[in-house]
Amino acid sequence: MSTKKETACPYCGEKLNYAKAWTLRRRGEYICPKCGGLSNVHLDRNLYTAGLFVGLAGLLLFVLGLVFDSSLAPITLGGIFVLFLAFFLTSPFFVRLRRPAPPKPQQNQGPAAPQTPVR
Repeated sequence: MSTKKETACPYCGEKLNYAKAWTLRRRGEYICPKCGGLSNVHLDRNLYTAGLFVGLAGLLLFVLGLVFDSSLAPITLGGIFVLFLAFFLTSPFFVRLRRPAPPKPQQNQGPAAPQTPVR
């Protein structure tokens, strides 16, 4: 069984609350107010798996609502709404902060081509 991972600063380990993780999920960088460390914001791969699952489950509910009868429309629409609302509200738990990768040293492309003299 996996443990719940909380979003935390990779430098000082300060944990971010739900509201802060909510605002960070659409940003690219985060500067920790405690230590001043710069972090890149990444979304966990499991978020995409959960999104795919929710999308397919919503599609299945929609098809079942069409096949059986229009009397199930309130239940079908309510079920789809609840699925997407749950996904929307749990998405901040998939935000991760990582240290930026150090810049790669530039390599020379080889010796410069000899220039022909201009006459």
